[in-house]
This record gives sequence, C-alpha cells and structure tokens, in this order.
Amino acid sequence: MRRTRQNRGRGGRDSAQGQGSTQHHSNSNRVVINHPIDLNTNLGEGFGPYSVPGETDILPFVTSANIACGAHSGDPTHMEAALEEVKYYGLALGASIGYPDLQGFGKREMHLSPAELRSSILFQLGSLAGLARTFGFEFTQVRPHGFLYNQMWNDIRIATVVAKALAEYDRWLVLVGPACPNLAAAGEKAGIRIAGEAWIDKAYDANGHLLSHGHSRAVLKTPQDIINQASQLIHYREVTAVDGTRVSVDYQTIHMHGAMPNAKPVAEQVRSMIADARALTAEPFSVDVIEPNELAYGYS
Repeated sequence: MRRTRQNRGRGGRDSAQGQGSTQHHSNSNRVVINHPIDLNTNLGEGFGPYSVPGETDILPFVTSANIACGAHSGDPTHMEAALEEVKYYGLALGASIGYPDLQGFGKREMHLSPAELRSSILFQLGSLAGLARTFGFEFTQVRPHGFLYNQMWNDIRIATVVAKALAEYDRWLVLVGPACPNLAAAGEKAGIRIAGEAWIDKAYDANGHLLSHGHSRAVLKTPQDIINQASQLIHYREVTAVDGTRVSVDYQTIHMHGAMPNAKPVAEQVRSMIADARALTAEPFSVDVIEPNELAYGYS
C-alpha cells in the first residue's frame, strides 16, 4: 500500500508537523517512535443528535486527532464532520477504537473473545478508512479508548490481540496506548510501531499507572495543576505521583481533550512549551520477518 501525505485542505494552518524520527532495533520487532513530541486528541465522539461540546476548540494546538469509529461513539455523519476538521487543521489522522458500547461510551467493563475483539477492531478500522479515502488520506495511528485502553495497562493478552489486529490490517500503523511495559511487549510481538502516551490532566500512582476513573484524585482539578504536570512531562519526562513520588514516563505522545478545565488556553500553553511538536508518522519501515502463524489470535 502506498502512503501519501495528507492534503492540508482549505486554509490549513502552518504547523510544526513533520516526520518523527524512528529507531529500528535489529534484534527486535519493536519500533519505537522517538522525539519530537506528538500532541493528540480524540474527535467525533458524538452519536446521532449528540455531540461533545468543545472537542474542536483545541484542534489548533494538537498535531494529530483520533476519530471515533462507531463502536464506543461516533457514526458516519460525525466521522465525516471530524474528517473535515482534520483536513482543515492539517492534522495527522488517527482511529479511536473501543468496545461496542455506545451507552457506556466504551468505559464499562466488557469482555470479548480474542476473535470477537479482532473482528471488532478490523471493522472499526475499515469504517474510518472508507470515509477517509474520500478525503484523500489515510489514518496513521490507532488509539484504544476507555475500558480497552485501561485493559492494555494490566492485561498483556488484550494488548497483544490489539497489536496483532493492527499488524494484520496494516503494519505501517502506529499503536498509541498507555506508556507501559505491556504496550512495548505487544508491539514487539506483533512487529508494529508503538507510541507510549502521557496524560497531562490525570493523576498517576507510584508505579506509573493512571488512577482509576472512580478514584477521588484521578483527575487534576485546576488548569494550573494541568499545566504544571504538562511542564514536568515535557521538560523532565516525569510526573509527581499522588504520594509525592517522582515517576519517569517513557512517552512519545501527549493526550489532550476538550473536557479539560479551560481546555483551549491550557492546550495553547502546552503547545507553546514544545519547540518542535510533530505528528507521529507512518512512513514505510522494515521489521524482522514474522511467520504467519505468529499472528494467530489467542491468549497464549
């Protein structure tokens, strides 16, 4: 499959986007995206008459946007509207995938068999690919959402199913997920690129894990707290955990969203901290040969 640069479209802003550097380890299938930093957000998370207020406000300050593909949120009309925004702002395009749970926004606990999860992921990717093609571009990254995202922190089996589904669909795709060992291991097993993600508005524990949604301190409450954590991540690649521990975070992309307090000015200030913010790229790259049977789906 041939890759082409996305059309910047109508009045697209000039940005610092470009090809991020990549590193290929000759003794490993894993390919890790290195600096510069990508700033990503989710987009098109409405459904039918419902939309997410403010989700487009931060688009001038990010480098990539992940569009919901109709499982946890999104529908064809919202996806097309989101693609228009991506084209207008000249962003890299990503797919936001999740469990088929519109009522719970993909955040409720759900368990599918490996085959069911694989099929759902491929279906979602195909949906976005079909619409994106009419705009003249392809998505370059895939970011799990909600409960599926959280599972990747704790369950290498789920992380591997997700990574292998991406590898089966297109080995040039970048898997964006929590900056954790499971993401790295799954990417290595599937032979695809990975990009660990950091959050600027959510709290971490001493092990470098995000606090659960139900924790009273899971979300940073003030814009200044968010900016402080962003500054610490950008300048020192670490966060201060809720117990005061300073924890290193090995990330390549930072997630921002329109529901943050004072989201637009916060996003603008975060973007100003990064001298060379660039989108993740999906240029052709080489990986070690993987035998076809290694893509067999299962928990083993």
